[in-house]
Amino acid sequence: MKSIISIMLVSFIFIGCSKKSSQNYFSLAGKSTANKNYIAAIKNYNLILKEFPNSKEAPESLMKLALLYQNKRIPNISVDSAMTKCAKYYKQVFDKYPNSKDASRALFMSAFIYANALNKYDEAKSIYKLFIIKYPKNELVTSAKEEIKNLGIPPDKIIQDNTKKSS
Repeated sequence: MKSIISIMLVSFIFIGCSKKSSQNYFSLAGKSTANKNYIAAIKNYNLILKEFPNSKEAPESLMKLALLYQNKRIPNISVDSAMTKCAKYYKQVFDKYPNSKDASRALFMSAFIYANALNKYDEAKSIYKLFIIKYPKNELVTSAKEEIKNLGIPPDKIIQDNTKKSS
């Protein structure tokens, strides 16, 4: 009987120790990114989101995933698909972790990507308005209002109009 209990105890210890923590996955993802193994990094960030959705690493993982797609680090994916994933990951930070330190910046970046990389102006406008309502004192509110005002206008036209106003 003692040997059965000993075997069970050792088994529980082995199983308990073999599971990685959110910090372990986050560290592995960071190392994978540094080694340009972006697929492995994505896998580890997604494991955090799946297995440890309430960890402090979860919103950080969403931010890292958004950056990987924004910087077009993922092979065999179109720019539009990468930017769409990027915008969605940024938005998820706000949706799932509204009290995280990155929530306001992530919400703004989601709108920015929809507007400037995907030309999805209605989606961008909606998210910018949400940003302004949720974070009225944020330093990016002025930028959000300018972005709304200039949605769909080519950058050279904006520069030209601003040059005329300042002359």
